[in-house]
Amino acid sequence: MPEILEIEQTEAEEVQIDKPKWDSWVVEIPQEIIEAQDLAKNSLVVLTYQNGKIESEITSPSSKMKAISKRLLDENREVNEELKRLGD
Repeated sequence: MPEILEIEQTEAEEVQIDKPKWDSWVVEIPQEIIEAQDLAKNSLVVLTYQNGKIESEITSPSSKMKAISKRLLDENREVNEELKRLGD
C-alpha cells in the first residue's frame, strides 16, 4: 500500500511588489492588419499610458536594424537551427 505524504502548510510571506517604473509597452501588429493598412512587414505599435489615456505610435524596422538582424542570423545560423531542432 502506498504511503501518503502529509505536507505541512505554512503562512506565505507577504511580498511587497513595486509598481512598474515604465509606462509604455510594445505590441506586435497582426499580419492581417499590416497587410490591410499597407504597413512595413514586422511593424510594431508602442502603447504609452499618459494622463489617463493610452497613446499609440507605429514603428517599423529600419533598414539598418534589418541588416544587423540578417548579419546576426547568418553568423549564428547553426545555433539557430539547433535551437529550432530542440524546440522551445
